[in-house]
Amino acid sequence: MRVKLAILLLSIMANSATSWAQDAEATLKQFEGKILILRHPLHAESQRYDAEGKVLEAGGKEGSWAVFSGVLIDHVTLAPDKLRLEGQRIFFLFPKQKLVLFEFKRRKASKRPPISPSVNVEITLDKPVESAEQALSVLSRIFALKTEDFLESLPDFWRAYLMDHHFSYDASQKKEAEYRWSEEVPKANKPIQDVSSESTKDPKHEDSHELATYPIGPGSGVKAPKPKNTPEPDFSEIAKYEEYQGIVVVNVIVGTDGNVHHVRLLRPLGMGLDENAQSTVQTWRFQPAIRNGQPVAVEMNIEIGFNLY
Repeated sequence: MRVKLAILLLSIMANSATSWAQDAEATLKQFEGKILILRHPLHAESQRYDAEGKVLEAGGKEGSWAVFSGVLIDHVTLAPDKLRLEGQRIFFLFPKQKLVLFEFKRRKASKRPPISPSVNVEITLDKPVESAEQALSVLSRIFALKTEDFLESLPDFWRAYLMDHHFSYDASQKKEAEYRWSEEVPKANKPIQDVSSESTKDPKHEDSHELATYPIGPGSGVKAPKPKNTPEPDFSEIAKYEEYQGIVVVNVIVGTDGNVHHVRLLRPLGMGLDENAQSTVQTWRFQPAIRNGQPVAVEMNIEIGFNLY
């Protein structure tokens, strides 16, 4: 009798474990056809992680999130020792200030693409995934499945811009409704161009974007800064390949030393052009703006054109 009872208990436990594993696999399968965002926007086509989200093999340096983080999941495979996701790269583009998700799948006959259109993610498991909760926990260490996690993974340059546009992401929604954002920036969040000269902020603290700045224009009494060294930014390889071009607009503060102390994104393009614009503009040098014979910090918008022809 005791033997029969032990066998019965073992059978129940085995069936329960099988049921949990099936729940885990079913939960993961729901992400097929969805666009997920990698926490680490690596260049590599094949990427390996452990169950805690640590990169196991060099996947190349991290690049622009708008180029390297989006993956349209085609197939999910769960085994006792690994979880594998196969998919296609998705670019986040911003033509004419609109958010566009672009599937990078075509190869041009005359040119080899600088990166592979496909992405394969393999997660090594230290123990079998036996429940839907465990499956989501492992997946969320590699992919940002919520708006908060995604925004935390971004550099400040992009985080501020997307928060201004109320960017949100919900992987539980249908593909066409996963991503939401507002094309219009609330007026209160727009950069302040005309800061009163009576500001109580210390203009000597030029490492902060909270500098006391002065307006530029008729009647302001401020002479605009003059460019001394303003090199053009490079095209990203993928933008060249796709022949993608346009204008990036940033808001900057030029300090009393003529250096750029803060760069804020106002109108992006995507395809890595925004990061190139930011890093290059930060190296620009000006003769500082002048007010009453003294150098002052000013805030202004700059357009950076990316033109192939």
